[in-house]
Amino acid sequence: MSQIGEASAIITAQDQAPSFEQLRSCLDKVCNDIAIKYGLLTPAGRPKKAFVLDTLLKYSCRGCIRKVLLHPEANGDVDALYVQNHQLAVGLLVESLLQTFEVSGFNFKVAQEENGVFGRSDVVVKPNASSVLVELKDLEIVIEVKTGQFFSYSQIVRYWLERPKAIFIIWRIIRNQVLVIDPNMHHNILELCLLAAIRRGIDILHSKMEECTHTPACNIKCGDIDAQKILDSHFQMLQKALPKIVSLVYEIALGHLRKVAR
Repeated sequence: MSQIGEASAIITAQDQAPSFEQLRSCLDKVCNDIAIKYGLLTPAGRPKKAFVLDTLLKYSCRGCIRKVLLHPEANGDVDALYVQNHQLAVGLLVESLLQTFEVSGFNFKVAQEENGVFGRSDVVVKPNASSVLVELKDLEIVIEVKTGQFFSYSQIVRYWLERPKAIFIIWRIIRNQVLVIDPNMHHNILELCLLAAIRRGIDILHSKMEECTHTPACNIKCGDIDAQKILDSHFQMLQKALPKIVSLVYEIALGHLRKVAR
């Protein structure tokens, strides 16, 4: 039986629920095969599995999925204003967390690389392209920074695949909202997301997709909006929202470290 056949058998099995590792393995294979089928490769020739997975998680319409896979350039570069707003928020969040942990007497360090050796530090604050990762002994907190009005759960599911025991926080600056997703509480719904992505992917590989008249969402260009209004709003809300996210992360970290010390 082929690996895709095995994936189909796993998700249709009635007698036993698939394990997380089975789901992750199936999804990896499905995304790899879709990337190859649609020629979605990096300059080095590696399949763009992250892009495929993001697409499978975002859209339920198979026709929309096909359109995005055929025309990935439609979801092109984000305007520099949004990039700068995001970088500013991530940078200030990292510095604020470091200051808070330092004042509280924690042993900490900043790790800039995604894969590194963190030694015996109590807390590691590690920024990357789209989020901030706080690592403690036996606990990871991933903060997804959102500077616009919209967000997608697909990024959280992608993080969960890599860090199944981490706590995920969506920081919506413009709304001054902090949303916490604890896999221990929401494990079942996250697994359903993986199953849905696998089903969609198998349909795409088998060319089982309907024609549709939808236009998949693409990025907003700066010329389409009031840039000054966005800048002013971002600066004002960032000042208000920063203490809130820092306080929440600190409380989660402190509670965990106290629990470990018992």
